[in-house]
Amino acid sequence: MATKRLFYGTFIDNTLFNGLYEELQEAFYPYFEGKWAERHNLHFTYKFLGNVEEDRINDLIRFTSRSLKEINSILKIEGIGQMPLKAQPQLLFARILNRDKQIIYHYNNIEKSMIKLGFQPEKRKFFPHITLLRIKKVNGDYQDILDRYKDIQFGFMKSFRVNLIESTLTNTGPIYNIIA
Repeated sequence: MATKRLFYGTFIDNTLFNGLYEELQEAFYPYFEGKWAERHNLHFTYKFLGNVEEDRINDLIRFTSRSLKEINSILKIEGIGQMPLKAQPQLLFARILNRDKQIIYHYNNIEKSMIKLGFQPEKRKFFPHITLLRIKKVNGDYQDILDRYKDIQFGFMKSFRVNLIESTLTNTGPIYNIIA
């Protein structure tokens, strides 16, 4: 049986990063080596499912239909951070804030639905963020540059869409295809 590498996610309006993304890449270049996400691929993930048999996709869609839609709720994208906080950083991210907690509601709906379908529950607390850079190497003390951008304002999205997304890994980066 064929499989697809799937996750639930929300794509970000990448025009919010106009000019700023290039500025960040330039500012962090001396400190971090790694792979920056392509602007057109900027997203955040609710749940990564991994390789899923194609015949299960209809159940995934049916069980999460309450979330697979356009949601009228404001997302605020601001600030840069690193993960993990205390150890060698592995990624640089932008924070996502959602005052009415619709992101949390849909995360919980997806998580509960996936558990019913036999997927393992998440071990980590859900923290909505956009991965900007996967860090492979750190060159020197980067704290000053991180502090400079810790409160940067990217902007707002007035609504967002939750999608079931297929991820195909290639040598040049992932290719994402919205399934539902």
